[in-house]
Amino acid sequence: MESITIEILNPKVKRLLQNLADLNLIAISQNEATSEDLKQWDLLTKEQQEGIFDAIESIKSGKGKPHNEVMDKLKKIYK
Repeated sequence: MESITIEILNPKVKRLLQNLADLNLIAISQNEATSEDLKQWDLLTKEQQEGIFDAIESIKSGKGKPHNEVMDKLKKIYK
């Protein structure tokens, strides 16, 4: 059995995957932060931590831009 980590941002896709899990077609597990992750977080300044929280809230409120849009724009600029 192969294991992969995926972050699902689309709520419809999350529901679809949950339905597959309910039918025992896939297994979903939640990853917990490790002590090493927590150590790395603690090394960030308060400003960096706040910036991460602000970015998460911005994405949740729909202010984020899809990766492919950003990449297309950058490719045009740096050709």
